[in-house]
Amino acid sequence: MTLLCMDGFHRPPRHLIPDVREAVGHIRARPVSLGLDNSELFGGRKHLVLTSTAMNCELRSFVRILSNVLRRHNLPHVPFKSFEPHVTVIYGCGRIDPLPVERPYAWIANEFLLIYSRYGESRHEEFGRWSLDAHAPPYPTAPEQLHLMI
Repeated sequence: MTLLCMDGFHRPPRHLIPDVREAVGHIRARPVSLGLDNSELFGGRKHLVLTSTAMNCELRSFVRILSNVLRRHNLPHVPFKSFEPHVTVIYGCGRIDPLPVERPYAWIANEFLLIYSRYGESRHEEFGRWSLDAHAPPYPTAPEQLHLMI
């Protein structure tokens, strides 16, 4: 599942890998429950992806942690506000209608990876893998609203 993009690189940015490993290697975060129940077209309506219609607060918290760590270490990344978790099913599918998802795909993510996606080639190169920690502190909960009623 793609969570966060560091930047668009024409070739693997091998010079950044040690700094990224150092930065994210100290993240303590819990495993995250994931569910995908919708399909959409991304990338100028060229790629079919699975997405979720529900807000996943734990996943948002994890990506915010990851984004903040990259920012603090002055590493390139797309800002958190562009958060669009997805799994690409078909690259270059042309102009098709999104497919219905009859049953959600669900799992618990126990690790996260840093990969280089060779743009347009459907090939990926792994640069790092980190386990999530079931004993890490809980993710912060979203603030609730206070309502005044008359």
